[in-house]
Amino acid sequence: MPSINYLEIIKKAWAITWKNRYLWWFGFFVALGGGGGINYFFNSGEEKELDLAQNEKILEFISQNIRWIIAFAIVAILLLIIFSVLGIIGKGALISSIEKNSQGQVANFKSGWIDGKKNFWKIFIIDFSLGLFIFLTLLILIAPVAILFLNKNYIIGGILAFLAILIFIPIAILSSYLRTYGYLYCVLGKLNFWPAIENAYNLFVKNIWASILLSLIFIPLGIILILVVLAILPLLLFVFIILGAIGYFALGKITAIVIGIIGVAIFFLYAIFVKSIYEVFSQAIWILFFHEIATPKIPEAVIEVETKTEPIIKPMPVIETRKEN
Repeated sequence: MPSINYLEIIKKAWAITWKNRYLWWFGFFVALGGGGGINYFFNSGEEKELDLAQNEKILEFISQNIRWIIAFAIVAILLLIIFSVLGIIGKGALISSIEKNSQGQVANFKSGWIDGKKNFWKIFIIDFSLGLFIFLTLLILIAPVAILFLNKNYIIGGILAFLAILIFIPIAILSSYLRTYGYLYCVLGKLNFWPAIENAYNLFVKNIWASILLSLIFIPLGIILILVVLAILPLLLFVFIILGAIGYFALGKITAIVIGIIGVAIFFLYAIFVKSIYEVFSQAIWILFFHEIATPKIPEAVIEVETKTEPIIKPMPVIETRKEN
């Protein structure tokens, strides 16, 4: 395994990220396409009994505005599809553009966008296939545990649940690395889905500890990302609490709510902006690391091809001269 200077990789990745700010747009697409968590809050049984009248009002509101609700749902689904497509294109564009910049080649937003569209289906198939694999694995592991718990076999169900977690964790980790390296092989190596996954698996197996070490380095980097995002929060709270109070006493409750919504929107946009830069930075780290562990194999392949072709080229003139005589 080659000696890897992780600090040098991080420094080079940041230099690429900071000097090529057009890449932040692709990072923005990836950040949007990454999706977000949705929190669901459920009331207890006692609250449900107390709020039956309120629930009836909600059902009545839904029935009276069903068209608007359906329209909103369709718009939300369309936005989700658009963001997902932009995220996939942005991922391919990032990989291609960062590679060109690291090699000293000319790259810009237009060339990156073209490369992103060119590799759309490869990245989509990797995402879909590995996502489906994880889903089916979860289904297979959870089904027997759920049946045991439903039949009140809690002891055996608990043991199986523990074993299922032990099985699922390494599978999820492997899937994550297959996705990361698979992207690079399909974009940089111009491989299709299965060859990319095979190469990704072989590369990970040969560089397990180096790959895990790099992933551990992303933990403090992620903490720094959170701190940078939260750094603006005290200032926003101070400014918008004052503005909200002024709006409330001067123009009423609705004005204060609007000011609060504007403050939340500004914080959200700032968080997306920081996350966009981080997406570029993290992808640059993976590409530079990929070159450290995968590139040494390339010269061997070139030499082997040259030695095979040379003996065929040399005898050709001799054969032609014999025919002429």
